[in-house]
Amino acid sequence: ALKTALQLSGYVGLGLGTVLFVFARQLLRAIIGNDSISRVVFDAAMKYVRIRALGMPAAAFVGSAQAGCLGMQDIRSPLYVLGAAATVNLIGDLILVGNSNPLIGGASGAAWASVFSQYAGVAFFIHWLFNKRASRSAERVDVSNAIMELTGGAATKGKRRRSQFRKTLQYTSKKLGATKEHKTQQKNNEQARPDKESFTTRGFLVGKMRPRELLRFPKKEAAKDFAPYVIPVTSTQVGRVSSYIAMAHVVSSSLGTISMAAQQVIVSLFYCLTPIADSLSLTAQSFLPTIFEKERTKERAGALRKTVSNFLKAGAIFGGLMTAAVACIPLLSGFFTSDPVVVSLVNTVTPLLIGVFAVHGVVCSAEGLLLGQKDLGFLGKMYTAFFV
Repeated sequence: ALKTALQLSGYVGLGLGTVLFVFARQLLRAIIGNDSISRVVFDAAMKYVRIRALGMPAAAFVGSAQAGCLGMQDIRSPLYVLGAAATVNLIGDLILVGNSNPLIGGASGAAWASVFSQYAGVAFFIHWLFNKRASRSAERVDVSNAIMELTGGAATKGKRRRSQFRKTLQYTSKKLGATKEHKTQQKNNEQARPDKESFTTRGFLVGKMRPRELLRFPKKEAAKDFAPYVIPVTSTQVGRVSSYIAMAHVVSSSLGTISMAAQQVIVSLFYCLTPIADSLSLTAQSFLPTIFEKERTKERAGALRKTVSNFLKAGAIFGGLMTAAVACIPLLSGFFTSDPVVVSLVNTVTPLLIGVFAVHGVVCSAEGLLLGQKDLGFLGKMYTAFFV
């Protein structure tokens, strides 16, 4: 499944990126809604969109690889890879954004940095999935020479080693009786203790496929397994994104430049906080299927109820933490802009953001629980209605 998902993701990302690149002008005009925006701003936005479109294949691949790792309950591998990719993005921003060249500086520089980090993420994931950790080579010991030294005469060069060997034997014989019982108990404890070593997807695709096979289109039989998820998941994502598109359309078409600046600050803060609750959705999608797919028993039903309850409680706690963070926006908004009018507009929206984030954690938890149980119909209908 992971192999097919990675192969499909490249082609899906290529298709989306092509559409976005070719129709960037028309899509931006549809969002703006009128011709009142500055030509300079419009050109910068179109350049940014087209550069980011070049990274769509990489973004789709990284998303599929991350989901595959989480689906196999490997939470560390995506953390390592995405952390390294984020570092590449940061370095790219520091180098490119301040450049005076309009093609690689400013907003274009930020776009290029994001694209570079996405393809770096692809390279990191490929290296991680197709290479196993090298095992340490055992130290080579000349056994025959060691035996000769231990059994030689008094004049041989192994005299010191023989003396140390005798002392070791004497010390070991004294401690053997005291440690025998301890070792027996320790062995029993180790047998009773579950294996704590976490599963890793490092080298998971070794022997299953070669890296160049990622460029091949998957077999129809394998691709058909993903067909039932296309419409529900797509409608879910479109429904979520539609609110951002609607906000951008209203602000850009009717509220002017200052409101656009305030909206950009608010959206940036929103994007910084949403991953906190989105992690609950991803975790539920990764771990709930292992319980849901078991045979229907009372133990299974009890485990499901407890899991659902725990995720909803965690969502409420995360919502409280995000609400507390949002309440601090009036204290921090001055760091995002020096314009007092923009700061004032951002502060007036804070109560609305508090209301949004108060339920955001529970909503994300519930979404992950439904996806983990493959209840896609309800989510698809809900987000379709939300979009309309």
